[in-house]
Amino acid sequence: MLKGIFQFIKSKTFLKHLAIYVVTLSLLVWLLLMWLQSATNHGQIIKVPDFTSVKIGDLDQFTSDKHIRYLVIDSIYDVKAQKGTVVKQEPEAGAEVKENRIIFLYVTSLMPPSIQMPKLIDCSLRQASSMIITYGLKMGKTKFVPDQCANCVLDQLVKGKKIAPGEIVAKGTVIDLVVGKGLSDEEVGIPCLSGLSRKEAMEKLAQSSLSIGAVTFDNPNDSSSTAVRVYRQSPSCGKDRTINMGATVDIYLTSDKDKIGTGSGSNPPPDDDDDPQ
Repeated sequence: MLKGIFQFIKSKTFLKHLAIYVVTLSLLVWLLLMWLQSATNHGQIIKVPDFTSVKIGDLDQFTSDKHIRYLVIDSIYDVKAQKGTVVKQEPEAGAEVKENRIIFLYVTSLMPPSIQMPKLIDCSLRQASSMIITYGLKMGKTKFVPDQCANCVLDQLVKGKKIAPGEIVAKGTVIDLVVGKGLSDEEVGIPCLSGLSRKEAMEKLAQSSLSIGAVTFDNPNDSSSTAVRVYRQSPSCGKDRTINMGATVDIYLTSDKDKIGTGSGSNPPPDDDDDPQ
């Protein structure tokens, strides 16, 4: 039997079929390798473009000639960034990837998230100011009215209308407050605001039961800038200078560092009309 097997292996028929099998297998392996190379873009490396600040509506055009794909996977609320633009990407710009790689994008949300309005009524002005910031809202105007509860929040308003606790509002909504100033003509010291941002000045005045009055920019183009600082106030601050509780303080803002004093404790000499009322 073994002799017959050896004779068959040595036959031309067996060798012919073996050769055909080897050639066919080699061809299949070669075709498979070529397909894998094509499917995986082997050796075709490109650099990831920078998607930062690209608008959602422009993404298709932006990627049309870059041999890259994208997928928006999350939205982020950022009050300072332009709505509907890319703020983060993975992989980062400049990274080397294969062609047709998917780039994962994070964009700023078109609409701010909604929250429940907190209860500020009966809180002190300082507590209410902190809660407004904690909830992602913005501190608006503070109106002081005679009331036996001095420095207590009496009403909370949005665009002049009362808003009840628990109502749905968008983050970033400006909240105005009505605050009691007591039934006496109590006076408080005037804090120095030089060098503070508008937000910091508002918070510091609130701590003294005062509020911001007129806001003037030395350069109108800086009205939306976060870099501006107080360089003058009226009435001006100073030792033993006081003003009625609930009064307003006008501030003047600039982005020119030469106009700003050395710190929040400094202030320009008072003008003739800066005497406290």
